[in-house]
Amino acid sequence: MRRVVKDIVLPVAVAIVLAFIIQAAVAKPYEIPTASMEPTIQSNDRIIANRVIYKVRDIERGDIIVFDPPPAAVQSCPGDGSGDIPFVKRVIGLPGDKITVENGVTFVNGERDDVPGSVQPDYEIPAAGPNSIPVVPEDSLFVLGDNRPDSCDSSRWSPDPFVPQDNVIGQAELIYWPINHISFLD
Repeated sequence: MRRVVKDIVLPVAVAIVLAFIIQAAVAKPYEIPTASMEPTIQSNDRIIANRVIYKVRDIERGDIIVFDPPPAAVQSCPGDGSGDIPFVKRVIGLPGDKITVENGVTFVNGERDDVPGSVQPDYEIPAAGPNSIPVVPEDSLFVLGDNRPDSCDSSRWSPDPFVPQDNVIGQAELIYWPINHISFLD
């Protein structure tokens, strides 16, 4: 009996504990329930989020992040979850950035922001006026899905279209399921 505990039970217990520690501190899997990030990430794909990366470097424009949705996201997009389900979106605006969308083209600080393969928006965000987006505040982010017309993202959240940086869980690094979709995310 002692040999069974030593050779089987103990290694299995250690493996389970290590799996929980890794998931809690380093990398965590998520299932993508919507088409908001297509074509980059398909509905029902499974991804791994790196929970350590933003402890060693700052969030950058273009990163695909996993985050807890702010209250405005939960209120503006009730069908996308109760607030308990993390969102996955691309960072478009960093603190101090000004975002506009004109004729289906997204601009950051007046410069065209092209995400290869993204579906162009079917909405406008003017530079000024009632539907304009203010400058991204300190410690906040402006995020959009790659499938811009079909994404519950900063373009739709009201009255506050920003994600507090404290809500960021990690960076989406890898699609691991289904097998034919396995790829690293840019």
